[in-house]
Order: sequence, then structure tokens, then C-alpha cells
Amino acid sequence: LDASKGGNYAKVVEAVAKDDEIRVAFMKALLLKLGLLVTEEVQSPPSLSALHVSSLYNDEAAKLFEDLKTDAVADLFMKAEQDTFMLVKKDALSLDALADSLPSSNNGQVEDLTKADPLASSPLDYSTITKPMIFHEHSPPSHADTPYFNHSLFYDSLLEYQSKGGTRANSWGNVLMYGETVTSTNTLLEKNPKLQNHLPDGFTATATTQVAGRGRGTNAWISPPRGQLIFSVTVRHPLTLNEKAPVVFVQYLAAIAVAEGVRTYDKEYRDMPVKLKWPNDIYALDPSKPGKNEYIKIGGILVNSSYSSGNYNLVIGIGVNCANAAPTTSLNALRPAGTPEFSIEKCLARILTTFEDIYKRFREVGFDRILEEQYYRLWLHSGQIVTLEAEGGVRARVVGITRDWGLLKVEELGWEDKPTGKIFEMQTDSNSFDFFKGLIKVKK
Repeated sequence: LDASKGGNYAKVVEAVAKDDEIRVAFMKALLLKLGLLVTEEVQSPPSLSALHVSSLYNDEAAKLFEDLKTDAVADLFMKAEQDTFMLVKKDALSLDALADSLPSSNNGQVEDLTKADPLASSPLDYSTITKPMIFHEHSPPSHADTPYFNHSLFYDSLLEYQSKGGTRANSWGNVLMYGETVTSTNTLLEKNPKLQNHLPDGFTATATTQVAGRGRGTNAWISPPRGQLIFSVTVRHPLTLNEKAPVVFVQYLAAIAVAEGVRTYDKEYRDMPVKLKWPNDIYALDPSKPGKNEYIKIGGILVNSSYSSGNYNLVIGIGVNCANAAPTTSLNALRPAGTPEFSIEKCLARILTTFEDIYKRFREVGFDRILEEQYYRLWLHSGQIVTLEAEGGVRARVVGITRDWGLLKVEELGWEDKPTGKIFEMQTDSNSFDFFKGLIKVKK
């Protein structure tokens, strides 16, 4: 409307708002019809929180702070490829004072990186919001700093698991970045190589809530507020290892680590019914269907890779439902009777130490027979009959994965489901496995 012609903006806004109410009500009705739970209250887009960086040994956080400052403007702001981070010491100035201290640059022109409230968010483009990284150099964040994540419990559990006999785990998780609400732990690391290049191997980012979680391909990863373990870990995998230990297997190692981490959380949890779906999903026995031996998804894995300076720079994102009763099930719903509920902090520590131990063994011996057998004990597909979409609907039986490049191997079936002798090898990046339909289809 043209204001000079007397356009009534108030009426336009009112009409748009009314239209939106009808649209939302219609969508809620559709979701309810599908049997989903829908919240009644109207929720505004969540605000991003500060990122708290701490370490098992306090000097590690201090060293990282000093290292990141070398790439910062006026020792305060690090402008990476997608996000801008404000580097703050816990015991230093307030955020407002730090923002005011940014000097002018570029011949007197000030690049105003602090224009937006650093703790606010935009539902349109979260990358425009400066993200404070608060470094805790003397002690872990307190309950007041992070009410939904107990850092002391995490570090105590990490040290306990690292101290177990026979483990190679001694560093993953030692430096931790936690945010109550973030875009995506994977995105914060993978989309900002300038930040990632400074991080030690095993650096871990975790959060309570994600507003832009990612799955494979174009899939989104929806994270309910609290109750879900969400984290990403950085790993540099040397190209020189790729003949003996191909990087493609890291997704399988991560899957093993999740399942074995849950089973070795404590001695009472050894028989937790957690399984793996090729290539990177975590499934658990559905407790709502007793006696039917049906499995339901409770977690997933996303591995992003880039290459520089002779290394594959990996960001391995993992999400596992620990406590939410919907939309699927949770680890707590499956735990043995009389045992304590799963703690997000302790579960994170256990999966990290299990993953590090398995990965270090993999670097030494590759995906050997022991790792292969461990994977098969946990997966859902032994002998499963499937349909191959890319081969015109050929019927086939799953044989396993190849030990050279981690391809899914299936044998063609002919008359009366007898093998024809023809073998197909399916890549993880171009195929997806519809477990319920027994269909391996081309990923779109």
C-alpha cells in the first residue's frame, strides 16, 4: 500500500495476523489427525545462548583462548566463514563492556560486529548474530551458568571412563563447548573452518536444544527442548592412513561407539536393546509393542568432511534420545528395572571414550575382523531380503559391508530366493535404506 494514498497499514497487519492464525490452526489439525502431539501454546522462535568453553584440565581452555585470539579482531572478535564469535574470559569484563571496547578500523570505518544483541536470535538468518564464546579457565561452568548441563558430572564421568583398564581414550571431550540453545553443533564447527583449524582433535560441542539441526542430505534433525544428547566431535584423519583405514568407516565406528557406549554405561545396562541400521542410524526395541521384536529409530549420525594439509577434517555429529517419551522412544524407557535414568552428561562421556578407543584401534589395524564382527553383532540386517530400486526392483539378500571401502554388499536372488551369484555393492552417499519396506533406494 502507498502511504501517500492513505493506505491503512493497521488493517493490513490485522488481516495478515488473522490469516496466519487460521493457517496454524489448520496445520495443527492435520498433525493431530496423523496422531502426533501438538503443543497448544504459541511459541516464539528461541534465542541463541552463549557458548561456554571449558576443559578437564583448565590450562587446555586457556591455551585455546590464546590461540583463537591470534585470528581475532582487537583480541575479541573472530570472524569465521559463516559465524562471528566474541571471545570472552569468564572472569573478564562484561559482554557490554567488551562490545563497547571494539576500536574503529578500516580508515575510521567501524565494522559493527556488535550491532545485534549477541544473545538474541533471528529466525531468518542465525549466522548474522555474533556468538559469545565464554572461556572458563579456572573451573567448569557453574549450575547458574548452565542449569541444564552439569559440567562437573561430565568431567568426573569422563575421567572415570578414561581411567578404566585397557582403554586408549585419554583426550576426546577434554575440551568442551556447550550452548543451551544453538543453531547446530555440526554447523558451528563444519561451516567455520577458520575456527575448526584451531581446535584440538576430540574437541566436542554439545547443546541442550538445536534450532537448525541437520541430518543426511537435505533432512532436518528436530531436537525437542531437553532430553536428547546432541553433540559433535572434531577429528583429523590423515590421508596417509586411507589405504589401511579408509575414512568412510568412521561413520560405522561412530555407530558402534553409540551402541557400545550405551551398553557399557554401567554393568547393569549390558543387555540394552540398541541396534544399528546401515549406514548411520541408531535403533532400539519398541517398548510399546512387547513381544513383536520391532525396532524404532532413537538416534542418528552425520559425518561432514573437508580436506586440507594432508588431513580429512571430520565433524561427526551424533544425536540420541535419552529421555523424551515422544515421538519415538528413549533410552530411559528401555533401561533395566530398578536402574537409574540415563544422565546426558555421563552418556556423553561414555560414548566419547568408547569412540576414541575404537577409532585409535582403527588407525592401527583398519576395519579388521574384530571390528567387523563387533559391527555385525549390533546391526539389524544380517540375511535381510531387500529390493534394489536402482537395479529395476531386483530382489536381493544383505551379505554385509566390504572391508575395503565400507560398501553395502548384497547378493541377487532368483527363483525361490536362490542366489544367482551376482553381487551388488551399494555406496552410502548415493543410497538410503528404508528398513521397514526392505527397500534400498537412490538418495534424492
